[in-house]
Amino acid sequence: MLYDRRIRRDILRYMDDKEALVILGSRQVGKTSLLKLLVDDLKSQASTFYYDLEEPRILEVLDAGVDDFLQFLRAEGADRSRRNIVLLDEIQYLRDPSKFIKLMVDHHSDEVKLIVTGSSALSIKMKFRDSLVGRKIVFHLYPLDFREVLVFKEEDRLSALLPEDAFAATTDEGWFYHRDYRRYLLEFLVFGGYPRVVLEDDVERKAKFLGEIVSTYVYRDVSSLFQLEDISKFNRLLSVLAAQIGNLLNISNIGNAVGITRQTVSRYISILESTFILSLLPPYFTNPKKEVTKSPKVYFLDNGIRNYLLRDLTQSELRGDIGRLLENLVYIGLVKRKGDLDRLHFWRTQNGAEVDFVLERGTRLFPVEAKWRGRPSRALGSFMQRYSVERGYVVHSGKFIPEGSRSFLPAWWVV
Repeated sequence: MLYDRRIRRDILRYMDDKEALVILGSRQVGKTSLLKLLVDDLKSQASTFYYDLEEPRILEVLDAGVDDFLQFLRAEGADRSRRNIVLLDEIQYLRDPSKFIKLMVDHHSDEVKLIVTGSSALSIKMKFRDSLVGRKIVFHLYPLDFREVLVFKEEDRLSALLPEDAFAATTDEGWFYHRDYRRYLLEFLVFGGYPRVVLEDDVERKAKFLGEIVSTYVYRDVSSLFQLEDISKFNRLLSVLAAQIGNLLNISNIGNAVGITRQTVSRYISILESTFILSLLPPYFTNPKKEVTKSPKVYFLDNGIRNYLLRDLTQSELRGDIGRLLENLVYIGLVKRKGDLDRLHFWRTQNGAEVDFVLERGTRLFPVEAKWRGRPSRALGSFMQRYSVERGYVVHSGKFIPEGSRSFLPAWWVV
């Protein structure tokens, strides 16, 4: 059974444009299922063709060049008198995807609309060249957000009651399902949002599938793709970073802990970012003398991957890292929901006062703190006063509470 993804509607808005649509995301995140959903959407409008480039025969045809591919496509039943839709899974396997897409968009966009996926931003970046400027529209597919988790759990009612924009909500229409939301939140907090993991109800099977993702994608695919010098130290780096979610990134300390140079740490982190395993959050500042201006904070893009790396899948609110897990989950939620023009930062003074997240939407600032038990720090008020912000937000494990200039938001609204 195929379950809906929020990004599907965004992609469909660009079907009439000539540019190739490029969907980037890690393995097992649901790119193939998304393409099949799109096939169902589009097959009534045009002839649609789906190909997996991990299949050697298909890869050979595409590597032979655009003319050979078009000949193959017509043999498959493509109609030359109308536009056909071609969906290509794992485009990075092509010898020269940049040239292929350029020629298709420049010379054959009236006959073929391309939708392609890729598992590594860096490997695609190495193969994509400036010639694709204006010829592609890029989308990022992440693990499931909480609303999608509920859909995959077939809890459509709970999903429908969540507000579209947590920061604009004034009432909590789902307050009477608080216990259900909180139960699913704890599961999401520990096991993350990879679709195969979410669909499993058995804890042991969840752990098994998380292990498969880590061993095949994180350990094997990433290390072989980028020809890493020392696999054991790369794996050790992952564990060290997993223990430091929400912390300022100190490359020297990490290098000393793992036993590798600063340059190697930086390279490995770049690889982990480009393969959608972790993400770095830059600081917000206007006064370099008083505020942190350089060091980013580090987060993982899936809680389940992070917890598996630390061998801790304890599903309990008594976990010592429950607050940090919520912070990581809120970060992921904000990344998934921010618009193309939005900017996301954290704020920290040289004296150590900190606001977890600052979301910039145009000229408006939304300071956000993630607190499992909903106790905001004084730093939130300091930031609001310094930057003349009318409202601050505390994301917690409780109910919606508008209180003065602060709103306490249920975590399931944001993640």
